[in-house]
Amino acid sequence: MKKVTFEDLYSFNFLSDIAVSPDERHLVFSQHKADEQKNGYNSTLWLMDTATGAHHQITFGGGERGAKWLDEQHILFSANRGDEKGSKYFKLNVLEGGEAQPLLTIPERVASLELLDGDKYVGVMIKHCEGKEEEKPEASLDGRDLLVFDETYFWFNGQGIRNKLRNSLFVFDAKKNKFRQITSQYFNTAAYAASPDKQKIAFTGAAYENKVVNKNGLYVYDVATGKTKTIVKQGENVVGAIAWVDDEQIFAAVNDFAWSGRNSRFQIFSLDGKTVIDLPFIDAEIGGASGSDVNFGGGLNKKMRDGKLYMTRAVWGDSHLCVMDMESGVDATICDAQGSINSFDLAGDKAFAVCNRGQELNEIYSIDLESGEQTCLTAFNKAYAAEHEIVAPEHFTFTNKDGYELDGYLMKPVGYQPGRKYPAVLEIHGGPKTIFGSVFFHEMQIFASKGYFVFYTNPRGSDGRGEEFAYSTKFLGTKDYEDLMEFTDVVLERYPDIDPKKVGISGGSYGGFMCNWMIGHTDRYAAAASQRSISNYVCKLTATDIGTTYDLQQVGATPWEDFDLVWETSPLKYAHNAKTPTLFIQADEDYRCWMSGAIQMFSALKQNGTDARLCLFHGENHELSRSGKPQNRVSRLTEIVGWMERYLK
Repeated sequence: MKKVTFEDLYSFNFLSDIAVSPDERHLVFSQHKADEQKNGYNSTLWLMDTATGAHHQITFGGGERGAKWLDEQHILFSANRGDEKGSKYFKLNVLEGGEAQPLLTIPERVASLELLDGDKYVGVMIKHCEGKEEEKPEASLDGRDLLVFDETYFWFNGQGIRNKLRNSLFVFDAKKNKFRQITSQYFNTAAYAASPDKQKIAFTGAAYENKVVNKNGLYVYDVATGKTKTIVKQGENVVGAIAWVDDEQIFAAVNDFAWSGRNSRFQIFSLDGKTVIDLPFIDAEIGGASGSDVNFGGGLNKKMRDGKLYMTRAVWGDSHLCVMDMESGVDATICDAQGSINSFDLAGDKAFAVCNRGQELNEIYSIDLESGEQTCLTAFNKAYAAEHEIVAPEHFTFTNKDGYELDGYLMKPVGYQPGRKYPAVLEIHGGPKTIFGSVFFHEMQIFASKGYFVFYTNPRGSDGRGEEFAYSTKFLGTKDYEDLMEFTDVVLERYPDIDPKKVGISGGSYGGFMCNWMIGHTDRYAAAASQRSISNYVCKLTATDIGTTYDLQQVGATPWEDFDLVWETSPLKYAHNAKTPTLFIQADEDYRCWMSGAIQMFSALKQNGTDARLCLFHGENHELSRSGKPQNRVSRLTEIVGWMERYLK
């Protein structure tokens, strides 16, 4: 058996974007694979028969993904083929085969597109809200490159500079080659959905100038009349997931975000504006998957069919497939198998889902909607699993000092010998409203293969346990820190073969915040790997893409309202106490956790005489560990493990 290595990334198959045909006889999905030579990803489309599960590859160019159905046998997909500017879409007959035919070339950056009806398409394009082309750096009089920011947010992670750009909803008539923009000049579209009869388009978003707003609205556009009706006014709540119950009713997940961690309430709105139905509160969000670094691509996490909303949901450390009846409000779990459902679609009496089960990487499963019985239909990653020593985590629970039951996971080193002392690494997830679970995690498997215990938990602030458990306003670095410290005590007591003097910590985003916080509050950890760092909320609140919409709610105040609170929530305040050798992993285009956080913390540790190393990845963003350039992902893992090897062995 082979041990898991850094370069195994090139052996993984990532699956995503399941889409079922209108007659439900077939589905198409995307397969992605990291390519070491081109330092990118090859993406192809596959076709599956929903009755038999038989599947085969239907595109071979390497740049096709995210297909949508045009009818029972034709699909629409985007691909980069040629040097033309704009967005290129192709049409392929998946039943008869042959070459894909060029269908549409739209001279704008299109974020999404799907057939509405006949020759009409609906989608979102990214355009300058003042009628100009997307601004690019221009030479100023003194020879410098110049970017002008005159609104917030001015950039966004994974999207780059966003100043004066908006996601504009449009209808495109292919026969007339004519666009009709649905949304107003300064409106930024968050989500949209066409009605079952294709005559109306529901959409969410907000219009803003100068500064982004958090609370948006819900609207319906009538395709025939060209008129838009307001269902939920902008500024009242945050309208999240939406779906049509029927041609006259819209489901929406609505949240007032009175505090961070609050779950949405589910409501049904009638188009006449006279009726709002409050569905039972399920104390959980739509979506939610167990955290992993071996998922790539997107897909559905909800679908309305026959008056029932099917959705994925985080439950403790797993992701379940659930359903809510829109008429009765009855909510039920369809499949509660251990692991994670990343995306799905429906065909007949089954769901077809991209799942991580046990220590498997992505495979497609069918799930019986009545019994919940699941069947694996693919074997993209079976050979890899059969050839490698993959460690399954042991799961246990414990009760903390405040009476909360918390879950714990521990992976033993490959070749573990009882009675021998081993180093260990505590992994901390991001969010904090996310979860860790039992699924395959490349970084953790490498640590186990190198002879480390790996342990992790879901402290207070995490998802999957209801909104009281997820509460995190004015919370960071308090109860969550206590949970992680107590969890470390529990693990060391349960597993005496861990050397307590050789325990490290590693985490990214919120996990990076916690690493920075912990090294300033305790010396018990021998090394730290802080990734996507958060160290100074005075800066983060005012410099990052979600600083004023998300982080502000967590911290509970702006620097000018309560500087002491903001500064006391910042790990940088306590950096002078840090003696733990710390590695900082950062991307210079991470606009979610801007690189100033890592640089400031790194500089403070160096000033104190504490050993520190900063690895700044150029051209990468917040998703480095999940979808960054493959060579950079391998380099990142090499740096993290190398740092722990240096200080824990």
